[in-house]
Amino acid sequence: MNKVKHPLERPERRQILGASLLVSAACAPFIHHLEPQILAFLALVLGVRFIALRWPAALPNPWLRALLAFAGIANCLAAYHTLNGRDGGSALLLSMLALKLLELDGRRDLRLVLILSGFVCAVLFLFEDSFFTTLYVALIAFALVVLLIELQGGLPDAGLKTAARIGTQLALQSAPLTLVLFVLFPRLDAPLWNLGPEQSKGTSGLTESLEPGNLSELVLNDEPAFRVRFAGERPSTERLYWRALVLWQTDGRRWTQGTSPTPSPAPLINSDRPIAYEIVLEPTDQRWLFALDLPLAAPEGSILGPEHQLIADQPVSVLKRYRLTSALDYRTAEPGEAARALALAVPAWVVTPRMRRLVEGWRVEHPDDWAVVQQALVYFNREAFHYTLIPPPLGANPIDGFLFETRSGYCEHYASSFAILMRLAGIPARVILGYLGGEENTLGGYTLVRQSDAHAWVEIAIRGRGWVRVDPTAAVDPRRIDRRAGARLLSPRPVRLELEAPTGLVRWARNLRLFADTLEATWQNWVLDFSVKDQRRLLERLGFDNWGEYGLAGLMILAVSSTLGTILLVLMRERSSQDPLEQLYARLCQELARRGVPRLAHEGPLDYGRRVAALRPELAPWIEGFLRLYVPARYGGKVGPETLKDLVHALKRRV
Repeated sequence: MNKVKHPLERPERRQILGASLLVSAACAPFIHHLEPQILAFLALVLGVRFIALRWPAALPNPWLRALLAFAGIANCLAAYHTLNGRDGGSALLLSMLALKLLELDGRRDLRLVLILSGFVCAVLFLFEDSFFTTLYVALIAFALVVLLIELQGGLPDAGLKTAARIGTQLALQSAPLTLVLFVLFPRLDAPLWNLGPEQSKGTSGLTESLEPGNLSELVLNDEPAFRVRFAGERPSTERLYWRALVLWQTDGRRWTQGTSPTPSPAPLINSDRPIAYEIVLEPTDQRWLFALDLPLAAPEGSILGPEHQLIADQPVSVLKRYRLTSALDYRTAEPGEAARALALAVPAWVVTPRMRRLVEGWRVEHPDDWAVVQQALVYFNREAFHYTLIPPPLGANPIDGFLFETRSGYCEHYASSFAILMRLAGIPARVILGYLGGEENTLGGYTLVRQSDAHAWVEIAIRGRGWVRVDPTAAVDPRRIDRRAGARLLSPRPVRLELEAPTGLVRWARNLRLFADTLEATWQNWVLDFSVKDQRRLLERLGFDNWGEYGLAGLMILAVSSTLGTILLVLMRERSSQDPLEQLYARLCQELARRGVPRLAHEGPLDYGRRVAALRPELAPWIEGFLRLYVPARYGGKVGPETLKDLVHALKRRV
C-alpha cells in the first residue's frame, strides 16, 4: 500500500500526462463552438505542456506564464468583446485551465486542474445536451474521479486499478440518488438563468427568404430537423410535404413572405382522411412550426396563419413537442382579389422576350390553366434541365439564365422559375418552404426529417380547386440528376433523389446511424423533454397527486435521506468487512469497553491509548505494543502480511 501523498508533493510524470490528456478531452467538444483564435491558443498551450513532458526545459518561467495569461485574456476579448456570457466566459475558462497545466508545482495544483476540468465538462451542456455528449462527459468525469482518487495516494501498489474500482463504486452508489432527484426535484417552466440571445442552440436550416444557394447548402447537413410519430399508418414518403413558410413577394432574385393578403386562414372546403401525428422539433430560435400539408388546427402555444402555416407564440429555443391533425386530401377556397393580385406580381426587369414567347406559346396551345401547368412540367422534363447541388453561376437575370442557359440547379431554382412562369401565364403562384419526405426509423417507431430534406415547391391557384401544390423539381428526368451531388453515402435520400439501391455496406452504415438516432430520440423523450407536466403525471401514477408542493418537497427530502442512509450503511458494512486493520482495532475497543474503559466518540487511537494507560496501568504495555504497530500501518500506509500477523499476535496476548 502506498502512503497518502502530501498536497505539496510533486505529481508523477504519468499523472501529469493523464491530466493533460483529460484536459484535452474536456476541451475537444468546444471545437465546434469557439472561435478559431481561441482554439489556436488552446492548441499552443497544450502543445507546450505535452512537449514539456519530454523536455521539462520547455516550460515557461513565471514571467512568461503571466504574459501568456494576459495574452489569453486579450485573445478572449478580441474574439467576443466580453468575458461574460456563455461564449466569452467559456473561452476564458478554457484558456486559464490550459495555462494552469503549465504551473503544476504540487499535487494540489494538479487536483485543482482536475476539478476545473469537471466544471468545463458541465459548461459543455450550455452548448449541447445530446445523448452522446452526455455519455462522453460521463466518461471524462469518471476518468477525472479515478485520477483524483489515485492522486490522493493511500492505495495498494496497483493504485490506478484500485482507484478505478473505487470510482465505479462511487458511480453506482450515486445512481439511486440521481434518479430520486431527477424524478422529485421541483421543475420550472423556464431556466433558472437567462443566457441571452447570443446563447442560442438553434440550428434551423431554413431562413425567412429563398434565393439561389439557400437550400443546396443544407443537402449535406444531416442534423435532425424534427421527428414524427404517426398515430396510425404512416403515409407514403412522396406525400410527406412538411409546410413551414409561404413566400408571396419576389424581386426577381429573392423570395420573401411579405404582408399576407389574407386576414384569416382560407377555409378547407373538403378534407378527407385526416392524419394524426406528434412532432418533436429541434431548437430553431424561430417562431415557425412544421406541419404535414395541410394542418387542420394549431396546437397549444401557436396559431394557424392565414396561409395555413403554424406560428408559435415564442421562438423555439428548446425541444418542442406538439400534436397535430392534417389533411392530405383537401381543397381550399379560392383566393380573393388581393391575394390573386399579389400572387401575379412579377418585377418588370425579370421578364425577357424569350420568357414571354415561351409562356405565350403554352397559352396558345392550352387555354386551360391546368393544361398550362402540365405543359410547364413537360418543359422541365423534356428539355435538358439538370438537378445539381453545384450549379454554374447565374447572370444578372437569374430566372432567364436558368431557364434558357445553365438549366442546372437545385429545388430553389426550379420553384422560383416555375412560379415566375405561372405568374406570367396569368396563374397565381406562391413558393412554399419546408421539408420533403423523411426516413422511417422502424427501430424507434418514428420518421426522421433531417435538415438535408429541406425543400421548396409551388402552390398555384386554379379556379374551382383553390390552391394546388405543384413540385416542379420532381419533373426533372432522373437521368439528368447529378449523382455525385445527389448520392449521400450515410444520409437518407430525399424522395426526389431516389437513386440506385444502396449496397450492403451503405445499408449497414445507415442502420447504425438510425440506431444512434433512436438512442438520441429516447434520451430526448425521457430526459430532456421531462417537463413539469410529465413530472406531475408520473407522481399522479405513483399516488402523490394530492400532496401539494410542500408535501412533495418533504417526500424528496425523505427519499434523499433514505437513499443516503442506505448508501452509508452499505459503505460502513463494506468497510468493516473489508479492512482487516479496522476489524482488529474494533476488537481492541470492544475488549477495553468490556473492561470498563470504553472509547469516547472524539478519541483517536493515541489519545484513547494514553487514557487507558492512565486509568489501567496494568494494560499499558499491551496497549502501547498494539498501537506501536497499528498507527503506522493505519495512517502511514505501511501494511503487509507480516504486519497483520504481528497485530493479531499483539491483540491475542491479552484478549
